Formats: sequence, structure tokens, C-alpha cells
Amino acid sequence: MQKIIKNTELIEYIDKSISILADAVKTTIGPNGNNVIINTSNMPPFITNDGVTIASSIADEDEITNTILTIIKEAAIKTDTDVGDGTTTTIVLLESIYKNSIKEIDSLNDAIKLKEELETSAKEITDNLAKFSHSPNEKELEHIASISANDEKIGKLITEFYLQLDKSDNIKILENTTNSKDYVQKKSGYFIDNYLASPYLFKEKESSIKNPTIILFNNDITDIAELESLIYANNKLNQDIVIIANSFAENVINDVLALNYETNQKIILINNPEYGIRRLAIIEDLINISRSKKDANYYQGTIKEFKVNEDKLEFIYDSNDSLISHIEKLKKELLKTQDEYEKAFLKDRISKLSMTYGYIYVGGQTKLERREKKMRFTDALCALYATKEGILPGSALPYYQISEELDQSNLANHILSNALKAPLIQILKNSNIDYQEIIKKIKDNNYQIIFNAKNKTFEPINKTNVLDNLRVLKCAFNNALSIATLLLTTSHLVINTNTNSQLNLDEFHDNI
Repeated sequence: MQKIIKNTELIEYIDKSISILADAVKTTIGPNGNNVIINTSNMPPFITNDGVTIASSIADEDEITNTILTIIKEAAIKTDTDVGDGTTTTIVLLESIYKNSIKEIDSLNDAIKLKEELETSAKEITDNLAKFSHSPNEKELEHIASISANDEKIGKLITEFYLQLDKSDNIKILENTTNSKDYVQKKSGYFIDNYLASPYLFKEKESSIKNPTIILFNNDITDIAELESLIYANNKLNQDIVIIANSFAENVINDVLALNYETNQKIILINNPEYGIRRLAIIEDLINISRSKKDANYYQGTIKEFKVNEDKLEFIYDSNDSLISHIEKLKKELLKTQDEYEKAFLKDRISKLSMTYGYIYVGGQTKLERREKKMRFTDALCALYATKEGILPGSALPYYQISEELDQSNLANHILSNALKAPLIQILKNSNIDYQEIIKKIKDNNYQIIFNAKNKTFEPINKTNVLDNLRVLKCAFNNALSIATLLLTTSHLVINTNTNSQLNLDEFHDNI
């Protein structure tokens, strides 16, 4: 059956849902924030202060409350998806914007008008945020990472690796299940998933070939005759060959296995792991790393080494002018591309081609410890990624300063002014200090000092180690405003409830 919730009842449900989420999440913000224990049915209990993880885990027995909670979580999840940080700030802002707005409206028309005014004011706020930002140096990057991870050791390790890989977008964080150490590993060449045409091409799980010839086809190989001249020519030179095609017929694979058994020459067959136009992208990349030249319907070149393991096939190569030009072309494509899926693919290719692909292995005595540390490593890495738009003084201080400059006679500005103050106040509350006294001292010094909540000391604004990302602050604010105004302009909730809706099995058969 359907149930309709509206008017005051709906507002009460929304208010309750926001409070449930915010009360659990906002106590974690800042360096002195608390942890939360999470126990869900699909995994062992664990401890975290990661905002999006906590938000995602919160549910309520009441079906209506749970429906609204799902919508509110979208703000935190969207911020995490966009920048990987700032989820707790998003929830703090959302709570303040909604709760202060709902007090000011009497009808849906009022809500729609207020929504428009809030969105107009928001543009001014995000523009003002940019005025506080600057490009970070190495020391500031390390501080950003350390703050996000709440751990200086993690911040140092991850920043050094990030810079070593030329600020790469392709650093993967994995658990080290062998021992408790944290370590990094740079990928040394271009690699693809292991799509060997046959597992019998290599006897060992891990092996390599030095200086092989690379032969690239953009079609299926259905007859060994298509390869005979290539195999013969390279055999005369005592040269191993790696052949890539869309696919190989079974008879071709069997003939090559026989040749590998009968001669000392290694012939490796690889199925192109991609589909459609992406197959051409892989071929194009391999042409450039191997300096391949076109001959009939294939390309042929050489690389320094070919490596194989259970998961990946790796091509080790030297840089060359053609490759450098190819990378620059891909970077230009990346700037023009709007599709997020295609952006990720281009970033992946660029990292492999420029050898800026790496892994961070997170160790720990227990799985629980590794999982908690992995979350902090992930937060630190996402914070570094977000610095590309610039950084600014931390603890959400720019929010507070902008809030004081807004025209309070404008209702939308008044609401947003209160919201922008909330993150800094919450950080100071979590530090268990008199936030009013701290803020007064900052204002008396014309915002030229900042309070370091971790050390509980004041620092000059131009020398502070307390830093935030411009992109994170913008995303957190915009996503909070988006969901808050959406809820503000919602008049009804229609929900299907299953209570008492199922017939008794015997009654069901009788009805048939």
C-alpha cells in the first residue's frame, strides 16, 4: 500500500533524519574529532572517523526516515566522489542551511523563492573562496596530506611518492597482507591485463623476455599463414616476438605452441584486452612505446623487456620523441573530454606512458588496522589530488571570514552566513575549547592568525600548517546547498509500505 507524508509531518521527518546523520558525523570533524564504531551485517565491526563511511553506514528502522536519509547521504557521497574529502563538512553545512531555512518559510512558493536567492548568493561565496587560494609548495602538500590522514608519517610518505610520480592521478592503495609495513612501488612500464591467448605460452607464473620484437595487428588472426613470414624472419635473427591481435583462432594458438616446443624462439600471443575504439587506443600506445613502423597490415617495433605475471603483462621501454609527442596529444584530449569514464581512461593511459603509475601498500597487524589505515591513506591521496585547484588557510576559516562579509539584510545571505560559520565552530567544539574566545581573537587580529586545533596554538596565516583545498571547500558547500534546497522545496513523500500486504500462502492459492 502507499503512504503519503506531507506538510508539518514531512518537515519533522526531514529534520529528524538530518539530525540522525549529522549527530553521528559532525563529531569526527577536525584533528580532535572522535571515532565511530561501525557494525554492519556484511563485514566485521571496525573503527573509523571517515565521514562518508560513517554516513553510508547509517540507517533507521523507520522506512520513511530511511528514505530521507538516503537522499541526504547523496550530498556526502557526491563530495566524496568528486574530491574524496570534505564529506563531514558537507553534512555540517547541509544541516545548518536546511534547519535555518525551514524556519523562514510558510509555503512552497516561499521555499522556491528562497531557493533561487540561496543559489544566487552561493555564486558570490564560491567566487570569494577562490580569492583566498594559492598553488601549494612541497611542504604545504605534505601538511595537506598529514591533516587529511591525521598522521604526519602517512602524509610524508604519500606526498613524496606523489611528487616522485609527477603528481600522477594513478596511484592505487592496496593492503599489504604479508607484513605490517607501509611501502610504495612504482610501475616501471606500460601494462595491460593478462590476456595471453593460452596459459601454456609460459610455464612459469612470472617470467620475462629481453628485447623482444613487438608485432601489432588490429584484426583477428585466423590462420598461421598470416604469421609465417614474420616468425621466420625473426627466427633467423634469433629474436623472440610478442604478437598482439584482437584474437587468435585455436589452430593458430596450437601451431604456435608447437613451434615454441620445437625451437628456442619464444612466440607470445596476446589478445587485445579492450573493445571497440579502445582497442585502437591500446595499439596506438604500443606503437609509440615500441617505435613501431607500419608494414602491410601490421606494425613492428621493439621494447627493452616484456614481463608476465598472473594478472598483468608489462612492456618495459625507453622514452623517445614520438612517445613524448603522443603523451602531449593525449593530455590535450583530456582537457577537451567531458565524459568522466573517458577521462579516467585517458588519465590511465597517460600515467602508464609517462611511467607515473604506482601502488601504495598499507600494512598492519590486523585486517581491522589495515582497513582503518587504508582509509586514512585514501583521504590523504584524495586531498593531494584536490590541491590542483589551489589551497587556502584551513579549519574552514575562509568560510567564516566570508560569512562575516555577507550582507545580513538579505535573508539568503543571513542563512548562508550562519551555515558557513558552522564547520569552524564544530572543529573548535570537538577540541573541547571555548570557540567564542578563539574566534574573537582571530577577528581581533583581522584574520591574520589561525588556530591550530591539533596543537591548540595560534599561527600566522601566512606561515600556517593548517590548510584546506579550494576544490574541497567549493564542492562541500555546493553539494550541501543542492540537497538542502531540494529538501526545502519538497512538499510530499510517497512511499510504498509492505506491512500486512502479503497474503497468506493458502489464501493466495485459494484466490487463484
